[in-house]
Amino acid sequence: MNPRHSRIRGLHALGLILILTAACASQGQPTLGETAPTPTQTVTPSPTQPPQPGPTSAEAPTAAAATVAPPPGEPIFTVAVLVDTRAVQASREQAQAVINEAGLHLRALVPVIMVMTDFVEDGNGGATTEMLQRYMIAHATALPNGVVIFSFGEEGRAKLNGGYGYTAPAPSGYRNTFVSPLVGSSHIYVAVVDYSFRYMACGYGGSDTVKSASALGGECGNHPGMACVQQNGYSMCANAIGHLYMSTPTYFLSSTIVHGLLQPFAAGGAQDDYDTPECTARMGYPAGFHDLQESQYHNDLCPFVYDEFLKSYQP
Repeated sequence: MNPRHSRIRGLHALGLILILTAACASQGQPTLGETAPTPTQTVTPSPTQPPQPGPTSAEAPTAAAATVAPPPGEPIFTVAVLVDTRAVQASREQAQAVINEAGLHLRALVPVIMVMTDFVEDGNGGATTEMLQRYMIAHATALPNGVVIFSFGEEGRAKLNGGYGYTAPAPSGYRNTFVSPLVGSSHIYVAVVDYSFRYMACGYGGSDTVKSASALGGECGNHPGMACVQQNGYSMCANAIGHLYMSTPTYFLSSTIVHGLLQPFAAGGAQDDYDTPECTARMGYPAGFHDLQESQYHNDLCPFVYDEFLKSYQP
């Protein structure tokens, strides 16, 4: 394992203990478009050995619904949550719990704290970019680093795949303290996620109700006939049991948030996701290397992206 990642994981374990201790001690809550950019720089690879396995599903952390007080001196990545009430129903408490869980995933990999600073329900319609613009106009003097939008997304994209991310130019005068190598400090990072998305759903056949006790066409990795099991309150593919993404009801959702918000810190964009030839080459893994648990532990981002994210912090 890369000594850099070994050292970071040790620090992160201590950080998680501090976070959970603070959550028990304090129940207080703080108050408070868009193009796919072209990569602008190339980073020289730093080969490493294949990583040691990340935590198993039994070791997945549990996020409390209360806001977590960050340790003093830690970089803080602030997010606002917008709920598209035409499509999704999620309360402030549910949003807070998911952001806390996303923060645990992030903190396990890099010493940055994720904090929800605002929660807004929007029923005015339009695309997520329009919802974002309305929010930025109304909160121009106190914008966060990132925005999470609970919505089905443009053309149902989040409803189909769970979620995605993009960046959007902020109003004049805004400066993001996390500076993307692709878009600089003038943009806000956005993750669009379907709060009701079911990871590895089984027997639904594209509907909202169960139609079969076994997988239908396209489900379970396109294994029709695969047995369905009851897990996390819905019918799930039996071959998903043991995945880190199913270890809590909202693990996949919170992991998708981290992925969407941090992808702009990968110079190669989607080519710097975990299971890509580019990531394999960059990390020095053997050809054909694949570790599902490690991929999910890293929120499907190549491990080096977290180093780039940490280096991007410019308070």
